Formats: sequence, structure tokens, C-alpha cells
Amino acid sequence: MENTIATPIPSKSSETAVSAAASAASNAQRSIAARRTSLVARKTSNVVVIRLLQFVTDLVLLNVTYHVMLLLRFGAFFAQSPERLLGAPWSIYAELEIFLNVFWAAIALVLRVYRPVQDGAERPAGNLDQVRSILRAGLVLGGCLLLFIVAQGGYEYYSRLYLAYLLTAIPLVLVGMRVISQSAATTVRQQKSRKNILVIGAGTYGERFYETLRSNPNYGYRVLGFLDDNGVDSGVREGVSQMILGKLADLRQIAERQTIDEVVIALENANEETLAQFVAECEDRCIRVALLPSDDLAYGPLAPRTVEKIGEFSLVRMREAPLDQLSNRFLKRSFDIAFSLLVLITIFPLVFIVSTLLIKLSSKGPIFFRQARTGEDGRTFTCFKLRTMRPGDGAHVMQASKNDPRLTWSGRILRRTSMDELPQFWNVLRGDMSVIGPRPHMLKHTEDYRKIIAQYMVRHFVKPGLTGWAQVCGYRGETKNPELMQRRIEHDLYYIENWSFLFDLTIVLRTVLCILEGDENAY
Repeated sequence: MENTIATPIPSKSSETAVSAAASAASNAQRSIAARRTSLVARKTSNVVVIRLLQFVTDLVLLNVTYHVMLLLRFGAFFAQSPERLLGAPWSIYAELEIFLNVFWAAIALVLRVYRPVQDGAERPAGNLDQVRSILRAGLVLGGCLLLFIVAQGGYEYYSRLYLAYLLTAIPLVLVGMRVISQSAATTVRQQKSRKNILVIGAGTYGERFYETLRSNPNYGYRVLGFLDDNGVDSGVREGVSQMILGKLADLRQIAERQTIDEVVIALENANEETLAQFVAECEDRCIRVALLPSDDLAYGPLAPRTVEKIGEFSLVRMREAPLDQLSNRFLKRSFDIAFSLLVLITIFPLVFIVSTLLIKLSSKGPIFFRQARTGEDGRTFTCFKLRTMRPGDGAHVMQASKNDPRLTWSGRILRRTSMDELPQFWNVLRGDMSVIGPRPHMLKHTEDYRKIIAQYMVRHFVKPGLTGWAQVCGYRGETKNPELMQRRIEHDLYYIENWSFLFDLTIVLRTVLCILEGDENAY
């Protein structure tokens, strides 16, 4: 009998499984692409605002330099008269300043002076590129001004000494300003914002990462030690083995003893389950988590995330937090200071006078109510409000509810109009809070809800705010059950992961509209 080989016919169920797997892979790719697009959009909006501020700063600096050179040459900050300008018509100097501004705007655009440093570029290399770019632009600006003077035939009218001052000062001032700003940013990273990190994994990967940070303090990290299940038998040299603080299971105990800003996972064969366990443990203690990923993770589930280049390593943040970037924090803080000063100077004095009268007429007690609340990174701060309730012990553990008997008649007015929150602009000015952010909770609520709601403590990765995304979306006021708190936390996390300056402005406008229209949850 002739031997035959039977060709297996795919069953319908196997075809369905293959189709489902292909569909799942396609959905995963689309999800990664969507997240990457969203991340790029957020970064772009923030970068545009920061680069615009940088352009305006340089433009102001150039104009100040122009007038300082006038002062040095002619003894006058402004071009005032032909006598002061040694017989030259004052208008030619005014024209020069106008073209100074026009040329700089054109040069900045053509030479892309304010283009962002590409993702993955190391800080020293990025800083050097910016210095070279601004120097080239300054020299081109000087050349354009000189050509303009020659082309209009005004070379005989201008003071040659003044032109020498100005054309020399322009590139020097621009480069000097850039170097000073970069040095200041580096100092902040190294000193004020220096991060204490704990490295998970003392193998070759972790050891090389530690050596990179130790030899490059400009990155702003200080390694406290390692956790490794192999202990001193991890195969590392003696100096590194002495820094092993314990095993992986000791993370909780070490986090209680040490001040840890970030945990870096340097396990060469880390799987998603292990990563999830470390992330949950750290985030419950307001500790950020980063990963030195393997290729399958770097180009797979972690592809859309923010990457910081440190030497040969790509440090991937496990949670997107745009406000972890120094430039974004500076932008947000600048807005907080300006906005809080505006409110405290213009609106608060009148509100305070009226509120003081109402509070004193309605009940005995202090005008202000002070309460300890949970702030950034889980730290406790004193939150200020105008008092709306009769003095009592329950104020620090019980939320205000609708028709709350503890409320005074003046308190109902203040709460309905949100005027009771205005003293918190003082918290904003002090740096305890921000204008926009997750609302700060009482200490008891923080301890209660962190036990039953996953990722609850992540909301403390940023400063708490007077108003937030959750509040303008209807989740303000009393949380009667854990489900309502869960929804509030989801909105808080969305805000943290999707922050942009335009997002903050949107929330401010929606808050004003809510106050004017009346919020049913304001009680």
C-alpha cells in the first residue's frame, strides 16, 4: 500500500483563535500608536509655550543690550537728540532697533534656534547644541545689522564705536544668558532636585547604571543602594556589593527607613507581573518607578512612554507625569505665583472684609479654619479656609454634607459661592498647593481610601490644587461611597498623566463658569 501524508485541515476554532490573536495584536498596536500620538501632542503644546517664553526673553535681552550700549557710548539710555548723538539724526538709531527685532525673529525661525532637544539626547550634548545654535544666530544677526547699515547708506551717521560695542555684545550676551540658564538648571538638578534612587537588581546591568550615575553627577541622581535576592553573591565587585541593602522582599521595610524619591528596576529578565508588583508597592508610598527595559519591553508595551537618556541607558518612567520635567514645573509654578498674587491683591481684600462681617454675625469663633491635609509626595501641610461651620471636633474627620447642621448661615453663602476657598491662594503662594491639581484630602480620608482604592496615592505625585479636573467634571464635594471616590481618583490620574499648560487654563475657565452658573455640589 502506498504511504500517504495527510495534510491537516485547520479547524474553525483554530481559525477563530488565530483571528482573535491577530485582532488583539492589531488593537495593541493601535493603542500604542494612539498613546504615542497623545503624548506627542501634550509635549508639543508644553514645548510651544516654553519656547515662546524663551524667545520673548531673548528679544527683551537684545533690546536691553541695545540701550545699554547707547548708554555706554552716548551717556543716554534712549536716542534723544542729534546733540546727544554727536550730530547723527536720532531716527537712525530707532530704525536700527526696529530691524534688530525683525531680523532676530526671522533668524530664529530660519535657523530654528528654539527647536526642542530631540528625545533621547543626553543633557550635556543637548546643552552644547543650544549654545552653538544661539552663537551662530547671534553672529548672523550682527552680520544682518551691518549689511542693513551699509545698504541704507547710513554708515557715516552711526558711531563706529557704538556699532563695535553692539555687534560684539549681541553674541556674547545671548551665549552668556544661555550658559547661565543651563548652569542654573544643572544646579537645581544637582542640589535642590537631586533624587535619591534605589536600584532593584545588583547584576551587571545595575552595576553599570550605578557607575554611570556616580561618574556623571550632572544627571541629578544619588544612588542609595541596591536590592538583590543574591545579596553579595550577585557577581559584582566589592564596592558595589557593600551597597546591597537587602533582598527584593525588603522593599517595604527599606522604604520606611530611607527617603526614596524613585526606584529604578534594573532586572535583566523582569516580567510584567514583577513590574506591576513593584509599581503598586512604590506608588502606595508616593515613590516613582522607572525601568531600564529589555528590548522586548522597550519596543512593546513601554514604547509610548517618556524616555530619559542616561549614558548608554534609556530610563523609562512607568507612569507618565509631565510635571516631573523641570521646565514644566517652572512654567506651572510661575503661573501659580502670578495668578495667586493677582487674586490676593485684587479680589481677596474685599471678600475678606465682607466674609469677616458675615462670619462674626453668624457664630462665635475664628475667621479662618486651619486643617492638616495631605500634600505633594504625601507630606502634610496646613490648609487655610474661611470658617463655615460652628467650632467642633468632627470638622477634621467628617466631610461636609448637604444640609449639614454644622454649617452656619454665612457658611452656606460662602460655600455656595466658593469664597471660603480663597485663603488657599496663600497656600498656593507658599508653594503648598497649586491653582490646578487634585483637591487635598483630610489625613483620615487619605489613610482610609489608600487601603481600598488602587493607585490612590498617585494623586499626590503633584501639588494639590484649589480646583481640578475631577471638580469641573462633577466630582466635587462629598464622596458618599467608594465608587464616587474611585471616579474622582480616575480623573485626578488623567490630569497627572495628561498635564499641559493649556489643560490648566481650560480647567480655570471651566471653574469660573461653574461658579457663575452655580454648582449643585457646592455645599
